[in-house]
Amino acid sequence: MSKKQFKSQASSSRVNPAAAAGFGGFGGFGSASPSSTLSYLTSPPDLSSISDANVVVCFKNLSKKDGTTKSKALEDLRTYVQAHTYEHDGGPEDAVLDAWVGRCSL
Repeated sequence: MSKKQFKSQASSSRVNPAAAAGFGGFGGFGSASPSSTLSYLTSPPDLSSISDANVVVCFKNLSKKDGTTKSKALEDLRTYVQAHTYEHDGGPEDAVLDAWVGRCSL
């Protein structure tokens, strides 16, 4: 393709009407106002009060994209909860339960 052909193609391209109207972004999915936020996103639960570092890692792994990582984290949390029964040691600590409720509400 010569330079002349490239220039004629570039100059003949059309402007997306949605982008020209202020609705830019990929495929018209951009935001009309830059200050808008998504209302369904919440902050992650507070993990600082959990005493077991392995449980903290499990909760952090739940936010990863990889399904295998999430499955392993859930399995590790299940093992932790089963090991801490109410009959023997009062159940899992309250901070773990609070983090679980916070994580599940996301």
